[in-house]
Amino acid sequence: MRSVLQSLRQSGLRGVRFNSSSSSNPAQNPQVQKAVENAQKALAQTSAAVRRVAGPVGDKVGNALGGYREPLVYNAKVAGSLLRQVYQAEKLAFPTSLSTWARAYAEIYGKASHAGWWKETLKNGTWAGVGIAALEAYGIFSIGEIIGRRNLVGYNLKE
Repeated sequence: MRSVLQSLRQSGLRGVRFNSSSSSNPAQNPQVQKAVENAQKALAQTSAAVRRVAGPVGDKVGNALGGYREPLVYNAKVAGSLLRQVYQAEKLAFPTSLSTWARAYAEIYGKASHAGWWKETLKNGTWAGVGIAALEAYGIFSIGEIIGRRNLVGYNLKE
């Protein structure tokens, strides 16, 4: 390999890199500057609309969070970014029609309501996957309950 590279260099053939854009700083490019300005304007308009919609309630919630506000916002952005990356990497997509949802749930109900499917599941060993999926669904439900109650165990009753 080394001898091939040496012979290419001696013959005057060199690799040439072709850039798709100029080598100047992209921040100095007027198109980039215009795109950044447009993005900043859109951000300002969006944040103004959110403030208008949230109104004083949003301000009160923000003030109530105090020092926790910044870490919460940061962690929410990190979680959103991670979920977006997983969504793109797994090439996930929401069903585009109601019939797709209906067909999927009808298939699940059809399988779960027949004893033959359960017997086959126990025979071929896929019961573990079904159990894990059920445990995940129960966990998500439980987290929703905890959030809804605003308490880990039970409800806060005022006597």
